[in-house]
Amino acid sequence: MSVVKNNMKLSLNKSKVVQKEDKWIEQDLIVPDNMPDALKIINIVSYPFVSDVEVSKGRVKIVGKINYSIIYRANDEKMSIRGLNSSCPYSIILDNDKITEGCDVLVESNLKNIIYSLPNERKIAVKNEIQYVLNITKTEMIDVIKDFPNSPNIEFNKCSHSFCDIKESKRGYISSNENVVISKDSPAMYEILKYRYKIKDTEFKESYNKLLLKGVLEIQLLYVGEGNNICKEKVDIAFSGMVETESLTDNSKVDVNYILRDLNVHINPDIEQKTLSVDYKIEYLVTISEVQEVEYVEDFYSKNSDLIYQPQTVEVASRNVDIIREITINDTISDIVPDGYKIIDYDLDTSGIMPQLLEDSIQINGIAKLNVLMQNKENGEVENRNLDIMIDESLSIEEDWKNSNVNIKIVDKKLNVIQNGKNIDIKIVVYIDVYVENIVTINSIDKIEEEPINLKDISSISIYIVKPGDSIWKIAKKYKTSMENIIRINKLENPDVIDVGDKILVIR
Repeated sequence: MSVVKNNMKLSLNKSKVVQKEDKWIEQDLIVPDNMPDALKIINIVSYPFVSDVEVSKGRVKIVGKINYSIIYRANDEKMSIRGLNSSCPYSIILDNDKITEGCDVLVESNLKNIIYSLPNERKIAVKNEIQYVLNITKTEMIDVIKDFPNSPNIEFNKCSHSFCDIKESKRGYISSNENVVISKDSPAMYEILKYRYKIKDTEFKESYNKLLLKGVLEIQLLYVGEGNNICKEKVDIAFSGMVETESLTDNSKVDVNYILRDLNVHINPDIEQKTLSVDYKIEYLVTISEVQEVEYVEDFYSKNSDLIYQPQTVEVASRNVDIIREITINDTISDIVPDGYKIIDYDLDTSGIMPQLLEDSIQINGIAKLNVLMQNKENGEVENRNLDIMIDESLSIEEDWKNSNVNIKIVDKKLNVIQNGKNIDIKIVVYIDVYVENIVTINSIDKIEEEPINLKDISSISIYIVKPGDSIWKIAKKYKTSMENIIRINKLENPDVIDVGDKILVIR
């Protein structure tokens, strides 16, 4: 005989899995025919992009490209410092047993290390160590039991949790080709040496069943200007996109993530050479959920029969929070700038810093790599310095993250370098994102059957001695009676507190 129950369906995310895998990718770059020979490589920066992800059970195929910004000393008397910007496609396959049917995989790529050589004046050999971060999520439709109507012989114990009920997930792209004019006061651009980028100032606005996504793509350029001077420029490109939704309400919780999937920056061959052509592609992931307090049956039994069922135990994220913390590092490096040189550019690689969660703190340690470009004030020669900066910091935490899935990553940084003669003063601010999922184990039960038992086999009167981990609920379930019955017979003032060794009288 089937047991009648009231169910509630919840669309919940299983506990998020973050997997990291490092891969080396080798590529050969050829100096184009319209550019002079390369005598020496001064600096190379590479940007790995992921343009397409194909997911199947146990594996993910990644297709993308690597953009390169190369500064080299050229065999050219008029313009000895040159910049080569190129890209090379790649594809790799990552095997991962955490990827099952129905999983959604969001892939991020970060450069960890780069090794290069100059076999000849027209060929540059590059090896990139790229870290792929797989954010694996899976949404499950869970049946939870609200109660058992018309079943007086079934005892059930309820619990309550706050859940993010996933209503809708949308993935798409915002792409454009923009002509960007630099400041009138800036020197004309002859050749891009390198660039950096980041997505900032993101926001969204709700309007009926639509979301307007907005943000800014910031690009910082280092280029050769008039008189072979090396110049800097920053441009901001506003982007926006409209997302159609079906489940947006006043109680909705909206999360939006952005990842830059492609970027191409070129100087337009106009008269003044002050216009850039910027082609970009940004992927967005919009998740719409509703936070609600749900009361459901955690455990149950029948007082006069055995209940036969097959529970599906699932670990789900009942709620999640994003916490941004920051650390500041100040340092001075002595005797690093040669006489007659000035610093023209600098950047910080934080891929060697490993944040990790300890019992009461977040520990941040490792080596940050500071890259400094310097130019001779008299002859214009450019030199490159790579410096290792030891990071050993900790952030205290007051939150209780037990029974939680915690992922920590560096999401942004600010760097300020001031030259003081031969010395440099450094100030680094590193922003740490702490993503916390509160994990709850739920039994999703489809069908329950009742099977009669002989109650004569169960003692009508028993004395039970409390063991570690016992509760009144567990004792009542063991003897197929009710908690109320045990509480009344034993005159328990506080049934939530029983001690090991207590004697509990059970009368059916």
